[in-house]
Amino acid sequence: MNANILKLGIIGVSFIFMFAMRFLPFKILGKSANSEEFDRFIKYIPLGVFVAMIIKDIFFKNGQLFLSISNIKLIPLILIILISVKFRNIGVSVVASGIIMLIALNIL
Repeated sequence: MNANILKLGIIGVSFIFMFAMRFLPFKILGKSANSEEFDRFIKYIPLGVFVAMIIKDIFFKNGQLFLSISNIKLIPLILIILISVKFRNIGVSVVASGIIMLIALNIL
């Protein structure tokens, strides 16, 4: 299978899954889905997906857990966590993390 087709397939399946995670609870629960607890839960779905995507890249190297001072990705991670907590906006967190990691990997 062509690598580009595989990548597009993964993106498509991810889109469908994320859309379903956001849409189906509202569809199933109807008007009762507007509770405050439900709104808080829905807000954490993108953050959970974002964390799941970066954990493997930051904490694992060659299939092994890599918690060491020589892991330069841990330093920008602290800055990204602080930005995420301060702004609580997934868009700001993604953009800031991309810029911080780009700078860190090119400088360090």
